[in-house]
Amino acid sequence: MAAPLRSFLCILLLPLLASPACAADDLVRLTPEQLSRAGVVTSTLADMKAGGAIRLPAQVVVPPSQIEVMAAPLPAMVGAVSVAYGETVKKGQLLARLRGAQLLELQRDYANAQAQAGLAAENLRRDENLFSDGIIAQGRLSATRAAERQAALLLAERRQALQLAGAAAPGAGSPTMSGSAEIRAPFDGVVIEAAAQPGSRVDAMTPLFKLGRLAPLWLEIQAAPAQAAGIARGDAVSIPGCALSGRVILVAPHMQTTSQSLLIRAELRKPDGCIRPFQYVQTEIASAQLLAERTWRVPPSALVRHRGLIWVFVEAAGGFRPVAVTVLYEAPDAAMVAADLPAATRLAVKGVATLKASWLGLGGGQ
Repeated sequence: MAAPLRSFLCILLLPLLASPACAADDLVRLTPEQLSRAGVVTSTLADMKAGGAIRLPAQVVVPPSQIEVMAAPLPAMVGAVSVAYGETVKKGQLLARLRGAQLLELQRDYANAQAQAGLAAENLRRDENLFSDGIIAQGRLSATRAAERQAALLLAERRQALQLAGAAAPGAGSPTMSGSAEIRAPFDGVVIEAAAQPGSRVDAMTPLFKLGRLAPLWLEIQAAPAQAAGIARGDAVSIPGCALSGRVILVAPHMQTTSQSLLIRAELRKPDGCIRPFQYVQTEIASAQLLAERTWRVPPSALVRHRGLIWVFVEAAGGFRPVAVTVLYEAPDAAMVAADLPAATRLAVKGVATLKASWLGLGGGQ
């Protein structure tokens, strides 16, 4: 078989974790002088043991269960806005003030119900005294008690309506009917969305703010299938600068259409302020399946690309042999690769451009 055809078939049939035998015919032979001039340096794979940690970028997101929407209780105008997108808020902190005619109606109805409840309570006390003196019948006292209970229930309903609207009850810090309501934070969190704008008019149930709790938080990690192959639920996930680590809670079973990657989701129960929602961070996933069995952390200078694959040059008798590897991730200082090679294998880590040129027949290795 002709050498070019043999090389082409080898590349077609070579799996990502290449067999050394497949590349045996592509042995690159250079003299010691040529290797010295090219600056070829080798290192043993045993010195580049990767461990089970895989570095992948991630984005911090707020779990849906930690998000709450604050909406306008009634048609109103936004009078003032006190917070903006991204700000951290405390429970009870003022977010916005609303003004509207229906708020006046709620305050008026509450004042009327309060007056009726007071009158009903006074009537009940009077009739109880009259009944104890034998002046009125039991039926009249029962009717008065029923009227008092109805008035008390109506007052409670009007009070609850005011509280839901965020309006102050007349006489409770607001001596007159103001027609205004306050939207306050129900918990400590961060403003994820702020749609309210001063001067705008809003209808009932119009979303004004979206708040998120800051613990726990999720890390959404995009991984190539080869990178996700050794990752499973429960694997530890750490972030530089964060004292506490998280755990993988999901490895998606299907690819994402747009990015053609797999979603890995990790949860940090107590971020302790070391990360913020929507922040991009670098993560390290410690695989419990011990990818390190055949995983190595090599310098990027050891890798070459050819025909859609990534190769390294392994020292062999009489020269160097190219072997295809699977790259799990690449960083400026190191790349994690998976390769079916023994730990005693020596790998070219510098001068690989000359080895590649000789392998492809460019310059004859001179």
